[in-house]
Amino acid sequence: MQYTDIRLQRGYQIEEKIAEYTEHEKHFHDALEISIPLDRRMRYPLPDREYVAEPGDIFLIRPFEPHWNLTLEAGQPARWAMVLFAPAIIGSVARGYTLLTPFYRTDVSPLIPAASPHAAAIQRLALLALEEERTSAPNWEVQHYALLLQILVHVHRYYAELTPDSGTDPVFVSLVGAIDYMIEHWADNFDIDLLIRRTRLRKTGFYTKFKALTGLTPNEFRSRLRLQFASGMLRDTSRAITDIALECGFGSSSYFTKVFKEYRGMSPREFRNLRGT
Repeated sequence: MQYTDIRLQRGYQIEEKIAEYTEHEKHFHDALEISIPLDRRMRYPLPDREYVAEPGDIFLIRPFEPHWNLTLEAGQPARWAMVLFAPAIIGSVARGYTLLTPFYRTDVSPLIPAASPHAAAIQRLALLALEEERTSAPNWEVQHYALLLQILVHVHRYYAELTPDSGTDPVFVSLVGAIDYMIEHWADNFDIDLLIRRTRLRKTGFYTKFKALTGLTPNEFRSRLRLQFASGMLRDTSRAITDIALECGFGSSSYFTKVFKEYRGMSPREFRNLRGT
């Protein structure tokens, strides 16, 4: 398993790719990813199980989740559309961060079946985005970004409709509200105990249910979010590492370096130096 450093122009990219049958070592990255098989079935090996997606299915890949994708048969390459984006890309959109919640949930399948009208809409929007970039019509960048937001809205609506009773479950609503708050305030040094009190859940129950929903403890979840944003700053700016550490809520550059090494296997400075390779 290896970390892949992905450089995103404009903070996101939508492109058509070809998958092969060849097995690969799983990789992981800090971007959020949507994969759309276009003409053949594709395999998605994850740490806990393997999924098979039909053409038109939509497959979500969570940040830091080891994965790979490949075709089912040798000599049968598959076309697929890939949507990759950094969470910061929608930070300026009103309530934009709420669109990220499905990418941080582990209690639901990452596979949106082609039979869903949302899957059909996501594929149509992704193909429109590919065409916009290919033709480069006037203001295509604006339309391209608008299509990305529409894709994320359909992802969010699918998962909201997947568990319709959850909208009336006060515990679930409280937990999702806490996740939304943490995503929006990822850099703030808010008190998690205060956040728990806002959900009106007991602390033990909150931690248990939060981990069941996200696969992480609240502190791990916040660290992952901060690492995503910090990685983007290291890649795309020349700001001092200490300034990035403080802005991303790590408190000190030494603590930032410690956490960064745990997830990346290298220091922030070594990660930044990859820009020159």
